[in-house]
Amino acid sequence: MDEIKEIKPSTRVVDIISNFPELADYFLNLGICGCGYKWESDYYWTLERVAKEKGLDLKALLEGLNKKIKSS
Repeated sequence: MDEIKEIKPSTRVVDIISNFPELADYFLNLGICGCGYKWESDYYWTLERVAKEKGLDLKALLEGLNKKIKSS
Protein backbone atom coordinates (compact mmCIF):
# COMPACT_ATOMS: atom_id res chain seq x y z
CA MET A 1 0.00 0.00 0.00
CA ASP A 2 1.26 3.44 -0.89
CA GLU A 3 1.64 6.05 1.79
CA ILE A 4 -0.92 8.82 1.53
CA LYS A 5 0.58 12.30 1.54
CA GLU A 6 -2.60 14.18 0.62
CA ILE A 7 -6.20 13.08 0.83
CA LYS A 8 -8.16 13.64 -2.40
CA PRO A 9 -11.82 13.19 -3.36
CA SER A 10 -10.94 9.79 -4.87
CA THR A 11 -9.20 8.52 -1.70
CA ARG A 12 -11.07 5.63 -0.07
CA VAL A 13 -11.90 5.66 3.63
CA VAL A 14 -10.22 2.27 4.09
CA ASP A 15 -6.94 3.66 2.71
CA ILE A 16 -7.09 6.69 4.98
CA ILE A 17 -7.69 4.58 8.08
CA SER A 18 -4.96 2.12 7.06
CA ASN A 19 -2.47 5.00 6.83
CA PHE A 20 -3.87 7.04 9.74
CA PRO A 21 -5.58 4.69 12.24
CA GLU A 22 -6.00 7.63 14.62
CA LEU A 23 -8.71 8.93 12.28
CA ALA A 24 -10.97 5.89 12.81
CA ASP A 25 -12.98 7.68 15.52
CA TYR A 26 -13.45 10.67 13.22
CA PHE A 27 -15.07 8.44 10.60
CA LEU A 28 -17.17 6.66 13.23
CA ASN A 29 -18.48 10.07 14.29
CA LEU A 30 -19.54 10.64 10.66
CA GLY A 31 -21.49 7.39 10.82
CA ILE A 32 -19.02 5.41 8.74
CA CYS A 33 -18.57 2.06 10.42
CA GLY A 34 -17.50 -0.41 7.74
CA CYS A 35 -20.67 -2.44 8.25
CA GLY A 36 -22.22 -4.44 5.47
CA TYR A 37 -20.92 -6.31 2.46
CA LYS A 38 -17.26 -5.48 1.81
CA TRP A 39 -17.42 -3.56 -1.48
CA GLU A 40 -20.78 -1.96 -0.72
CA SER A 41 -19.68 -0.83 2.72
CA ASP A 42 -19.14 2.87 3.37
CA TYR A 43 -15.67 1.87 4.59
CA TYR A 44 -14.71 1.34 0.92
CA TRP A 45 -16.32 4.54 -0.37
CA THR A 46 -14.29 7.43 -1.72
CA LEU A 47 -14.44 10.69 0.19
CA GLU A 48 -16.42 12.16 -2.67
CA ARG A 49 -19.11 9.52 -2.16
CA VAL A 50 -18.99 9.91 1.62
CA ALA A 51 -19.66 13.63 1.25
CA LYS A 52 -22.52 13.03 -1.17
CA GLU A 53 -24.16 10.24 0.84
CA LYS A 54 -23.78 12.01 4.20
CA GLY A 55 -24.63 15.51 2.94
CA LEU A 56 -21.21 16.90 3.83
CA ASP A 57 -19.24 19.72 2.24
CA LEU A 58 -16.51 17.86 0.31
CA LYS A 59 -14.12 20.80 0.33
CA ALA A 60 -14.44 21.25 4.10
CA LEU A 61 -14.06 17.49 4.65
CA LEU A 62 -10.87 17.39 2.58
CA GLU A 63 -9.42 20.47 4.25
CA GLY A 64 -10.16 19.09 7.71
CA LEU A 65 -8.69 15.66 7.01
CA ASN A 66 -5.57 17.04 5.33
CA LYS A 67 -5.03 19.36 8.26
CA LYS A 68 -5.32 16.39 10.65
CA ILE A 69 -2.80 14.26 8.75
CA LYS A 70 -0.30 17.10 8.47
CA SER A 71 -0.39 17.61 12.22
CA SER A 72 -0.01 13.90 13.02
